[in-house]
Amino acid sequence: MRSLTRSTYRIWGDCAAMMNLAFPNKVVKAVLNNSMFQKMVLGLFFFAVLTTMIFFSSLPQKYDVKVGEVLQESITARKDAINTIATDKLQQAAADAVPKKYTLNHTITLEVKNHVEDILNYVKEVRNRDYLEDEDKVQLLTEKISEDISKESYTQLISMSDTSLKELETVIKAIIETVMEEGVKEDSLERTKTYVIEEFKSLKLPDELKSIGEEIALLTIKPNMVYDREATEKQQQEAMEAVAPVRVFPNQVLIEKGTVITAEHKEMLKELGLLARDTKANVSLLMGAFCISGMLAGTLAFAVYRFHRDVYNNNVYLILLVLIILSTLVISLGVKTISNYLVPLAAGSMLISILINPEIAIFSSFTMSIAIGIMLGSDFLFTLVALSGAVVGVFCTAKVSQRSDLTKAGGIIGGVNFLLITGLLLLNNGTFLEILRQSSWGMISGIFSSILTIGTLPFLENAFGITSAVKLLELSNPNQLLLRKLMLDAPGTYHHSIIVGNLAEAGAEAVGADSLLARVGANYHDIGKLKRPYFFIENQLTSDNPHDKLSPTLSALIITSHVKDGLEIAQEYRLPSSITAFIAQHHGTSLLSFFYNKAMDESSEKKADETTYRYEGPKPQTRETAIVMLADCAEAAVRSMPNPTAGKIEGLIRQIIKDKLADGQLDECDLTLKDLDKVALAFSRVLTGIFHTRIEYPDKLKELERKDSNHG
Repeated sequence: MRSLTRSTYRIWGDCAAMMNLAFPNKVVKAVLNNSMFQKMVLGLFFFAVLTTMIFFSSLPQKYDVKVGEVLQESITARKDAINTIATDKLQQAAADAVPKKYTLNHTITLEVKNHVEDILNYVKEVRNRDYLEDEDKVQLLTEKISEDISKESYTQLISMSDTSLKELETVIKAIIETVMEEGVKEDSLERTKTYVIEEFKSLKLPDELKSIGEEIALLTIKPNMVYDREATEKQQQEAMEAVAPVRVFPNQVLIEKGTVITAEHKEMLKELGLLARDTKANVSLLMGAFCISGMLAGTLAFAVYRFHRDVYNNNVYLILLVLIILSTLVISLGVKTISNYLVPLAAGSMLISILINPEIAIFSSFTMSIAIGIMLGSDFLFTLVALSGAVVGVFCTAKVSQRSDLTKAGGIIGGVNFLLITGLLLLNNGTFLEILRQSSWGMISGIFSSILTIGTLPFLENAFGITSAVKLLELSNPNQLLLRKLMLDAPGTYHHSIIVGNLAEAGAEAVGADSLLARVGANYHDIGKLKRPYFFIENQLTSDNPHDKLSPTLSALIITSHVKDGLEIAQEYRLPSSITAFIAQHHGTSLLSFFYNKAMDESSEKKADETTYRYEGPKPQTRETAIVMLADCAEAAVRSMPNPTAGKIEGLIRQIIKDKLADGQLDECDLTLKDLDKVALAFSRVLTGIFHTRIEYPDKLKELERKDSNHG
């Protein structure tokens, strides 16, 4: 036993060594960390799960029945289908009811008349053989023509004159032509022969001639109505196509309880895919699920790649997108047992809209609604209701200004569902109770979607590190612990941050950036000043400045350290990365020119090191952080401006922007010169409203003001 164990370990060790040789750890890690490989794995996972969900939701209940046994439960249809067995029977019955088509062949009539002529000509020839006895002539005619003509008739034909023979030929041909002109079918030949006999009886001829004529006519006559197979089959095909397929509707009883199962019943169940152990039906469903899942996943992936490359390049967003879609579909399948109109598809679309992008939420809504429509029995009504609710949810959450907006969105979605379901059921002649019941479920679906969105949003934000508009609104609340601490411990910095936030919001709106993110980021950009608030001029209540007693190098170190201190505080209070970016980038690598120039003035021996007096950076990476940088500088500069006017304020703002451009602080963000012009105008408008020069009172107003003060 021990030797076997050692052998096993040795084999596994050899395999592992071979795997390491074939696939070194560096290669494996490189492949696993490759972004495109991760996207492929995620795409295959999404495709596989979606295929599985569609397949199993479309899989009907199977029945194991045997011919001759009594059915113990009624078998009902689960979805719309075509009963091909019943349809084939009706089509075959319609084809069988089509009469056969015949074509009158005049050539056959001519052949019959020629046959009569040949018989009588041969009679003439034999009759002229004088070397033969009459008995021999009769025997020869019997052998050569037919035994169906009596010997008496042959005898009369031999003894008949040529004139009588010619007259007999004329009569026979006339009757044959009359009878056959109407057409003789195979199944009506006997009736035609009877008619021939009646025709001869009506002639005014000797009885012996009538008898001979009858025998020759009955011998030669034959059907001249030829079966037209092509015309018959064409009419049969038209009759079969005119038969409407036998449809099977959901919940329709196919075989009632107590019925004895026949081979026909079993064949019908097989055709409808309801027969147990019928792998052919399962394979068909699986292939259908493959096709639909491939189309849905491929279309969604192409839409994201084509229209939102930033989301496509962010695998975290893609994972979140897949998770929301699949989770929404799973929840929808879970609640469909209550009502198909209860599916909360709008919850998924709202979450995608808030956390990722409203346009991608629209694409996802189409994907989810088509998938859920198929899972709910391929009913177009459910697809339409689910899609409308999801799209309305996207519209309601495209711009959320407060958490209550999500509650309002639920009510709006419910109202739209109520109206749409009511209208669809009225078009389908639904009863009042059915309309009321189903429409109510649609209303509840909207509220349920809102509850799901509000409940899951914080978890998804924390799990994926995404800062949604709702999260930003919460962070902007003045009652937030960190903002309240900033207001109490560093009131000047707090006031400065609020003004910078207003500036950043206006500037972001002017260039189409995220104004809410810019405002909230500005509120927190200077929280590092909480560690040493009185080293910053806006928090100094007296004329004493602690920097007057410090060296320029130490002062620069204290000032620049508020960025690092701010990042530490942000980590302590678990601020999202989108906010910490403002703390790290709002000064970029700017130079502390005041302390640098002071150091240069104090240094007589050597030039001061410029890097000591610059912030560590990084430079602003986004439009929002760059706008906050400009707003920070503009607010501080205009606040210290004596007698500010609109023109002076705008000129100073443009000079600040120009300096930042020259210093390279805006090199790594995508603000254009046109954007910077819009930002300058927006800043000027806001700052002019705040730091305007006080208007002088007229003399009379000054006198009244003086009297009021004396009385006070």
